[in-house]
Amino acid sequence: MGSEIGMTDEQPVHTVFLDAYWIDRTEVTNAMYTPCVQDGACSQPSSPKYFADPTFADHPVAFVSWSDATAYCTWADRRLPTEAEWEKAATWDRVAKESLIYPWGNDFDCSKGNFDDETQLDRFVVPGGPDCDGLERSSPVGSFPSGVSPYGVHDMAGNVWEWVADGFFETQNYYAISPASNPMGPEGSAYRVLRGSSWNLNYGYARSAYRLWFGIYDSYDGMGFRCVLSE
Repeated sequence: MGSEIGMTDEQPVHTVFLDAYWIDRTEVTNAMYTPCVQDGACSQPSSPKYFADPTFADHPVAFVSWSDATAYCTWADRRLPTEAEWEKAATWDRVAKESLIYPWGNDFDCSKGNFDDETQLDRFVVPGGPDCDGLERSSPVGSFPSGVSPYGVHDMAGNVWEWVADGFFETQNYYAISPASNPMGPEGSAYRVLRGSSWNLNYGYARSAYRLWFGIYDSYDGMGFRCVLSE
């Protein structure tokens, strides 16, 4: 887990042992999130523009906070993945027994996910852009089968950033002190980690080890999530 070529909070690279778990093959979509709102267990996304548009039913739900994501996973009898669970599902090649930099391999390829390659909304484009994926905003989940992880999980790079369960402290190097088995992240933080990059913010160029963090009630159009289930 982690990366020696990334930011200091991705270091040191360390071995982690995890109990078995199931992870959603795709990000939670607007259509999947809707019944939770109808049941009164979930809040509507902070902007309903795309959520209320049936054209985007199979796009990942966005404008959801960590608190919203936790509520949905609880309603669905699941939970948010830990950082370690998310990173294993995104990068671990169990045949070669090595971690990859990206879900599909060690070289960035803008055609294998929905990345920031548009110029309509900002001037930044990922290597290979502009218009590498041909999309201005999010895409239906599972639209890039060539970019799946070794476990067959879709969109773990691009589309929307994904909330995980772990807290984050800017002043603490958690990886240096984290337990070797089933790490859960530090306690007492008002911030939570997001992984995987998005269609409009590609810090770290979609490297799976890159860690972004926001407050538990923050939300914007590039934030989504998926859930896991313990075995």
